[in-house]
Amino acid sequence: MSKSPLRRFTDQLVLATMRPPISPQILVNRPAIKPVNLDGKRILLTGASSGIGEAGAERLAREGATVVVVARRGDLLEALVDRVTKAGGAAIAIPCDISDLDAVDALVADVDKRLGGVDILVNNAGRSIRRPLAESLERWHDVERTMVLNYYAPLRLIRGLAPGMLERGDGHIINVSTWGVLSEASPLFSVYNASKAALSTVSRVVETEWGRNGVHSTTLYYPLVATPMIAPTKAYEGVPALTSEEAAEWMLTAARTRPVRIAPRMAIAAKALDTFGPRWVNTLMQRQSIQPAR
Repeated sequence: MSKSPLRRFTDQLVLATMRPPISPQILVNRPAIKPVNLDGKRILLTGASSGIGEAGAERLAREGATVVVVARRGDLLEALVDRVTKAGGAAIAIPCDISDLDAVDALVADVDKRLGGVDILVNNAGRSIRRPLAESLERWHDVERTMVLNYYAPLRLIRGLAPGMLERGDGHIINVSTWGVLSEASPLFSVYNASKAALSTVSRVVETEWGRNGVHSTTLYYPLVATPMIAPTKAYEGVPALTSEEAAEWMLTAARTRPVRIAPRMAIAAKALDTFGPRWVNTLMQRQSIQPAR
């Protein structure tokens, strides 16, 4: 069913709040860092078989980078590499289930052998859970799987690839997070947001500990993005969301300018409100339904 003109206008307003400020680098960029030329850079990108990762791989390859695309589905990765190659870019497919930490170690060894390491690591792969807290705690295996994929696996990749960056005195780690981390109060996403908050914290500390040695980090606090990951959730049908291509532009901006973070206007406002008026945030969040739509 087509949307009314008023609904379309409202959707555009919501989308505007999902995008970063017009000049996000004014506050969050590092003035001493010059824009990075991505031509010839070696980039490892997880979760590349669909959605943000797929669009991001194609976008980064168009800038001249060699992109190592990683995901479980090797056939989709090969199709992605074929498209990148036909467009004049360079990509390498390495199938890997990064929830298997031994497989992550083998992936790092393979990349080191083939390319001698990477210049940019993009921890994009992730798993989302939309469920009330009480239900999540009764399904402990889901809690563990979410933490492994969203936190332990990225940390394992950082452990394996960061030493080479530090030795070379240059590197960049881009971690994909969610806007819900900034307000910390989103119902139904306690476990998912907690896993991403852990990764976001490590991302920030990478900068404070390794930045002086040339290794920087960026956290992308994405809002809702129309990807296969959200497709099974009926509650998202017709809800405004970024496209994968728009999300890929965030990734490109991060790789070029190395900001500390990129976040939507709405998330920045929510963080400020939660800092100075947490009870207001509580009231707003408690008005939401705590029963997930299946």
